[in-house]
Amino acid sequence: MNVVDVLGMLAGNPEETFLEFSAFNGRSFGTCSFTGVSPGWEMHPDTDEFFYVIEGAVEITLLEKTAQRYVAPAGSSFVVPRGIWHKPGAPNGAKFIYFTPGQSLYSEQEDPRVERHASALGPEGQAAR
Repeated sequence: MNVVDVLGMLAGNPEETFLEFSAFNGRSFGTCSFTGVSPGWEMHPDTDEFFYVIEGAVEITLLEKTAQRYVAPAGSSFVVPRGIWHKPGAPNGAKFIYFTPGQSLYSEQEDPRVERHASALGPEGQAAR
């Protein structure tokens, strides 16, 4: 067993660094601190994605039939359903924990639902090569 100081990890790294801190059934949990809004959309075709907001507030926009925006303040959690394009943001800054146990796709199209191909993301949120 390993006890992790998540806030200490965040304090010791620059913003927008995705930090993996724990393995769980062969997958990893991570944390991140960021301010702003993602320039693109992401989607996980085979899995849900879990978030827990430690500090600040995360704004998440889901593209279902229409775009729906939700705000999750510190102390709250949410799950983005598999197969739903979403764009995270934190205009005033946020720290959060995430669990993404499957593949991630990324698109900078205005509406990625009409895009034929999206880039696969690697484990740290970077485009896979």
